[in-house]
Amino acid sequence: MDADVQDVDKASALTILTMEHNTLQMIRTATITDATGRAGHLLTTISASMIALGFVAQVVSTAVLLTLMLVVFAALFLIGLATLFRTVELSIEDVQAGLGINRIRAVYAELEPSTRDVFVRQMHDDTLGVGVDSGQTGWRKARRPRLIGTALGVSGLVNLVNGLTSAVIAGAAAGLLGAGLAWSIVLASVVAVAVISGFGIALGRIGRRGVAPITTRYPRNHPN
Repeated sequence: MDADVQDVDKASALTILTMEHNTLQMIRTATITDATGRAGHLLTTISASMIALGFVAQVVSTAVLLTLMLVVFAALFLIGLATLFRTVELSIEDVQAGLGINRIRAVYAELEPSTRDVFVRQMHDDTLGVGVDSGQTGWRKARRPRLIGTALGVSGLVNLVNGLTSAVIAGAAAGLLGAGLAWSIVLASVVAVAVISGFGIALGRIGRRGVAPITTRYPRNHPN
């Protein structure tokens, strides 16, 4: 009788875990689709704005063009900020789902030890485990491979685009104030580096806080 109960409990647990696994996988798919879609819309908007400014540049003075660039790219920067923070939220949600999937794999291995060697993906529910599944540890000579992986993600791309957008704003403002081309380029470069670095650090902290509430049950030193 006890064996029958255990079999029923094990079957029920596997059913529940499988359903949760599928749900988390759908969440990961949705977050990736949403993030790439938002980044694509941002790049499309910037491209359309640059084409429009290219046509306008043929019929207006330099001062008017710089003013239009300042206004248009300021609006694009605000759109980029909204996109950036949303993609970071989606990245946090994706990592959370990845942690859940890795934990479920570990439970699979506990329920059926013979499957432990079958999984090629990670069974450790920590951020490093999710990073390994994302291929971030492929940077063998890098001191902080997860930092590189984050920078190459969708939020890193949006952060880079926002930095370049802020550089255009700074360059246009410098041109309107009478600065020469060389000084405008220098100012734009400094602003771009400052924006990319500042938001990169801030977003990294937001990401760490986003996954901090999730406890780790199967760290890398776990038998699984």
